[in-house]
Amino acid sequence: MKTILVIDDGSASAKHAAHFALSMAQQAEASLVLAHVYPLKRPAVSRELQLAGQNIPEYDITEPTQDLSAQLKLVATGAFVPPIDEFDALLDTEAQLISYINKNNIWLVIKGATKPGPFDTEIKIQSVLNRITCPLMLIPEKYDRQGFKQVIYIADLRYCRLSVLHYLAALARPYKANLLLTHLSAKGLPHIEQNYALSLFNDEISTRVNYEQLHFNNTRERDVTRAVDVMTHTMNADLLAVVHHRFHCEELAAESNGSSVPVQITIPVIVFPY
Repeated sequence: MKTILVIDDGSASAKHAAHFALSMAQQAEASLVLAHVYPLKRPAVSRELQLAGQNIPEYDITEPTQDLSAQLKLVATGAFVPPIDEFDALLDTEAQLISYINKNNIWLVIKGATKPGPFDTEIKIQSVLNRITCPLMLIPEKYDRQGFKQVIYIADLRYCRLSVLHYLAALARPYKANLLLTHLSAKGLPHIEQNYALSLFNDEISTRVNYEQLHFNNTRERDVTRAVDVMTHTMNADLLAVVHHRFHCEELAAESNGSSVPVQITIPVIVFPY
């Protein structure tokens, strides 16, 4: 069974991402793991006991909220109810996450994103991606759709990865979603002529992926910001896929870190390890 790991940092965006992950797990018939990266709130102790000088631990005064696992189990209904496990990664968080993900053959890591851009997170996501073999999906906090209809993999066709397309086809299949390979020439490389691009796609890629709803788009756009805007608002993408440390992913990371105009990505982004 596939396993989806959700990074739970106690935030509203983490809760939102967890509910999104639950929906995905039901479609993919996958199990869920909540990786807690913050101290879970302890049971409350009354102010009267503390004022009376009782020898008790330093608990929070406020009442604890219902934990995320319990919330998910309450709403997990339907033909398939995903098993939900938990583990704590409070000390040396990145190292613990990396070890758990690799040892347990995690299929997908999901994290909520509170800001636009694929790398605006407190956990060193790039460090984690450098050392795991599964992709990571970032869910914008305000994203309110469930499921996928149009999955777009952004790549230079000359460096397209069949392994990424196979993975995305498996992800898209339960939703009967379109999978679109969009060619965006890497910086410094010439554009690909349309007939050659179609020949390469049909002969070397499409026949090897075997997904009927796999399509190809050859764009001459050079600016990744404008390209993403068109994909999101004109092509109706609801998931963007890139490869870590490759061409367009590097451009998105650079822009979200403030070196140029930020990319206002309002849909989920899935980043595959290099």
